[in-house]
Amino acid sequence: MIEASEFITEMRPYAFAEIDRTRDDLERRGVDVIDFGVGDPTSPTPSSVRSACKEALDRRASSGYPSYQGSPEFREAVARWFEARFGVGLDPLEEVTATIGSKQAIFMLPLAYVNPGDAVLIPDPGYPPYTSGAKARQGRCHYLPLREERDFFPDLEAIPGRVISRSRLLWINYPNNPTTKIASRDFMREAVDFCTDNGLLLASDEAYSELYFEEKPGTVLGIDGAREVSLVFNSLSKRSSMTGYRIGFVTASKEILEPFKKVQTQAHSGAPTFIQDAAIAALSDEGHVEELRGEYMEKRNALVEALRDLGLEGIHCEGTFYVWARAPEGQDSLGFSKLLLEEAHVNTVPGKALAQSTDAADNFVRFALVPSIDRTGEACERMRRLEL
Repeated sequence: MIEASEFITEMRPYAFAEIDRTRDDLERRGVDVIDFGVGDPTSPTPSSVRSACKEALDRRASSGYPSYQGSPEFREAVARWFEARFGVGLDPLEEVTATIGSKQAIFMLPLAYVNPGDAVLIPDPGYPPYTSGAKARQGRCHYLPLREERDFFPDLEAIPGRVISRSRLLWINYPNNPTTKIASRDFMREAVDFCTDNGLLLASDEAYSELYFEEKPGTVLGIDGAREVSLVFNSLSKRSSMTGYRIGFVTASKEILEPFKKVQTQAHSGAPTFIQDAAIAALSDEGHVEELRGEYMEKRNALVEALRDLGLEGIHCEGTFYVWARAPEGQDSLGFSKLLLEEAHVNTVPGKALAQSTDAADNFVRFALVPSIDRTGEACERMRRLEL
């Protein structure tokens, strides 16, 4: 018998794959499930983006393999958007590289900067590829709990000196999945200073930067000194409902970006040029992003009102398209998710499925605001009929 590697056998099942199987099983049994589980937008990709992609298929008919770094036009579009959005200028040829979405890029980053045995500092709960990418490089994962009492910021001062001394990389993710928290400038300043003082790389996952309601998020590259220690990951998936297109980008100084770009030459053959052209169209249009934010706000407000009608407290919804809600007193995340699924036929993600090592998420569930406005309203009515 040919055995799988230790990396595979020790890997936890990917939480969203497990959720998909549970939902599919219920639907095969004829249960009408309203799915707030996986964060996959159901709003269509804007027509202007689809049109640009269709046109590019013919125009790029003989383009061959794409550049590993992305086309000059795509990188220039990213730099224009980044400066218009954040007031941060980038050299499109040296400080921007295209990626095949964010997930693949996040998983690969440790190959560029982490040696076997090095520690990687990871927020918990958090995006699973922070962990799987570190483990694939044989790094040691040190988890930083994101607790409600700390406003969902990690306590950098509590990291033991012996851990810091063998660390190479700190992940942060704001607006945060799953807690929805938007980073303050004070926290971003703290993270930059922490990495500068300790010789760490700061990897900032900003994939949800355009999904906000009241407070407009910034970028860590807007903090003085960040360019010397930071990379920023972003994606078109959530901003423009382009999850299936698999297109994103990483920005950093030339010196920091170079090792990552070198890894990319070994890991894939570049993002398709016609997809990059679609992304250029998306980055050139803010109107559809404003419309999406409006839709998510309407769904968020309806869901929050229903949860409050149930008597729930600890409902968080600052940014992203998630709602992070504390379970009723006496229930944990698994129990509350099971209750919602079995009695209201509303699917959510229990916080425990998103946490790797700590208990920071044990009492929370995550709702992804991806069902339609009408279906969200129906889910709210189902939940109001629950007896907690």
